[in-house]
Amino acid sequence: KLWYKYYKRGIAVMGGKKFTDEEIKILESNPFTLTVSESQIRFTVEFKRFLLEEREINGTPWKEIFRKAGYDPEMLGARRMQRASENIRKEVLSAKGLHESSSKKHISKGNERVQTRKAIQQLQDEVLRLQQQIEFLKKTQMLKVLEENEEKHVTD
Repeated sequence: KLWYKYYKRGIAVMGGKKFTDEEIKILESNPFTLTVSESQIRFTVEFKRFLLEEREINGTPWKEIFRKAGYDPEMLGARRMQRASENIRKEVLSAKGLHESSSKKHISKGNERVQTRKAIQQLQDEVLRLQQQIEFLKKTQMLKVLEENEEKHVTD
């Protein structure tokens, strides 16, 4: 079931605590995080296996499982942890079994931001490399011209 919270402007958005930019960075740094946005976090298959193993074999409480995995339970919130646990248990029983979402509709804004930052950095690095190559070519061309002038001057 989806619960909706309505704002004054009449826009429906999924209810629940939104992650701040700082929290998103913290959550993105956890190796068990697949993607994260301001309203949603998705976990890796490794985390899902860890959660099931801890719960079924060791009987570890949900909150403690998330803490052991490096998540701050207060940051995630009890409801989000509960829903994640329920969804993981449903997923393991599904025809697909445990899996990581690859659907475009599940790519989070946080993940898009990381990808955009990486792409920008790669382009900046490429521009710098090309500028260095241009400068190198200018210098080598200038050296050739100077050598030709010197040879011409020596033969005259």
